[in-house]
Amino acid sequence: MPGEVPAAEQIQVKGQRVDGQHTARIAGWVLDVLPGAKFVNQPWQRCLTQAQQGRVTGLLSIGWTEERAQWFSFPQQGKAADTQLALYEVPYHIYVHRDSKVQWNGQHFNGLTYGLITLKGYLAEERLRELGALSPLQTDIHQAVELVTKGRLDGFVIPPGAVERVFRQQPAFAQLKQLDTPLFAMPLYLAFYPGYCQGTASKCQQIWQHLAAKKAQWQQAVATAQ
Repeated sequence: MPGEVPAAEQIQVKGQRVDGQHTARIAGWVLDVLPGAKFVNQPWQRCLTQAQQGRVTGLLSIGWTEERAQWFSFPQQGKAADTQLALYEVPYHIYVHRDSKVQWNGQHFNGLTYGLITLKGYLAEERLRELGALSPLQTDIHQAVELVTKGRLDGFVIPPGAVERVFRQQPAFAQLKQLDTPLFAMPLYLAFYPGYCQGTASKCQQIWQHLAAKKAQWQQAVATAQ
């Protein structure tokens, strides 16, 4: 579908193939406590729909919003998600032409003419719409570099990952620059379908705590190695 994320490198994890090294690492942690878990790589919108319908148990990795908290079970702290139990935090970077006058101070854009695009169905799209910065162009995210260099688009917003790697391989990417401040940084979680944690609340909490502990161990190992 238009705007779909290209496939990442598949990694073997305890007999299963998982897209991307970072996701594969987390999948291994999940399998420590849910050894029967099966990981399925699907388009993001389909993942959301199937989780709402209870056709899959959970989602790796999803950002918390008040609306999504009505659909899925997140690790909660009061009325919001518990950021201490987030899997990791992803910055959504803004790319514009190197000669662009577009500015972003973390709250408002200045200098926009045509607007920005991002991945369809992602929270960045909703955020750009709220800011009045979303381009009306119904275009594939993979055309973003070409449209920016031809002056038909102010820029685009993407997180680090497969799309960014594809863009960096394009010769025209050298004509772009990344703004210093990301659109936002989104903590991502393992969330379960609505009914799963109702009957196994302690199990869900155990899983989230285990993932947080494994993340802390991994971060410590990375820091020690540097």
